[in-house]
Amino acid sequence: MTAPLPILVEASDVETRLGETLAESELGQVESIIELVSEKLRSPSMRRAVGDIDQRLADGDLRPGLVRGILVTVVCRAFDAHRVGLRVRSEQFPEVQTTYADPNSELVYFTDSELADLAPAADVDQGGSFSIRIA
Repeated sequence: MTAPLPILVEASDVETRLGETLAESELGQVESIIELVSEKLRSPSMRRAVGDIDQRLADGDLRPGLVRGILVTVVCRAFDAHRVGLRVRSEQFPEVQTTYADPNSELVYFTDSELADLAPAADVDQGGSFSIRIA
């Protein structure tokens, strides 16, 4: 078994991406989301989807900057959901009208594109042309 995944995302990374300094209560939310994202990244289902990230980072097969960028994006997406309201679908002004959606069970999720970026490259032989003869 490899060493545990190093901490690749800090609250300051999220602040930098958002371009703002977060209040103390918001920092608590971000740190909680970072912890959840890190645990999801270590989960068996994620390991099946993207392989052994720990080993690939240690081997240099996976760039830490890419992982950090993806994780910050995931954290920002979840944090934005907190800011808007976990179940708020839309709001209208000047008369305040809020439309609520059914709660999403996945506050933290990875898109297919993000998973593809984290997944190991497939060792596929890119052979030349071929022909099939029907006998």
